[in-house]
Amino acid sequence: MDKPQVLIVDDDRRVRDVLHEIFLSNGYKCLVAQNGREGLEMFGTARPPLTVTDVKMPVMDGVEFLKAARQKDPDAAIIILTGVGDVKTAIESLKHGAHDFILKPVNVEELLIAAERALERRELLIERREYQVTLERRVEEATRDLDAAYTKLQDTYRATLEALGSALDTRDVGTQSHSRRVHGYSLSIARTHGVPGHQLEDLEQGVLLHDIGKIGIPDAILLKPGPLTPEEWKIMRTHPEIGKRLIERIPFLRGAVPVVWCHHERWDGTGYPRGLRREAIPLAARIFAVADAFDAMTFDRPYSRAISFAAARTEIHRCAATHFDPAVVATFLSIPESLFEDIRRRSLEP
Repeated sequence: MDKPQVLIVDDDRRVRDVLHEIFLSNGYKCLVAQNGREGLEMFGTARPPLTVTDVKMPVMDGVEFLKAARQKDPDAAIIILTGVGDVKTAIESLKHGAHDFILKPVNVEELLIAAERALERRELLIERREYQVTLERRVEEATRDLDAAYTKLQDTYRATLEALGSALDTRDVGTQSHSRRVHGYSLSIARTHGVPGHQLEDLEQGVLLHDIGKIGIPDAILLKPGPLTPEEWKIMRTHPEIGKRLIERIPFLRGAVPVVWCHHERWDGTGYPRGLRREAIPLAARIFAVADAFDAMTFDRPYSRAISFAAARTEIHRCAATHFDPAVVATFLSIPESLFEDIRRRSLEP
């Protein structure tokens, strides 16, 4: 293989000629400069991989040349030539990035070995940096792929939950699109109430799955057109517990448990299944309770006729501090009716 280019910088013509002959006879291509400034101009133009420079020179000495050259090319392989009296200066040059220093008069074998080592070190530095860049790029690509896969997985989860919520609505007569409407109402209330963004996903899942426990309720009770008997109500009221048992062992659905388990609890402690009171009821369940009641009152059911949004808001306000968390009710009432109307309209779209 051809040897690389070497820049020789020395103010002594005889030394330049000797160095030129040494490197040329060993296959190197040579550039020659008689002082540091001239050498720096050549270095900036040619960017030789190897430079051999004297320390004591007029115009610009070897150390100043070294500093300037290293700024242009941090990977530059530079060897310092020095007399015995300048060893301290040569050692100092190592701190500024010189690969090695060699004492004059130059030993040819020592110089050539130092040149080979300097070039090898330079190649290793370049290869390591390129490897680092390649590794960082691969990490970025892998991260993007993982993010895309995670997003796709999240979208799949959400679509599955929406489909399951719709299936539950279909099974429960008169509640078509109920989960979609309550999902929209609940998120609007939660955002206005200041619920942190990272908690909204758990709320979403809980809303879409709130009645999943009803799959364990016999159709004879769930689909009964008339009033339920006390015994039938006792069975119906088990659906929050059934829902909790269904999802609590599924890792990505555990955040939905508070809504599924507690959506029938009441602020005054008269709800079920545990009779929780006030802040003992999870906030997500308190928000859902308001949204669920609002939808139940404003949409026709087999056993009840819908009332206007305004009338439903009045009724929810009346039940603050009994059925509902007063703070959540205040947030609900601060939201314009037009927003709820838009959510309802979109819930009926395909």
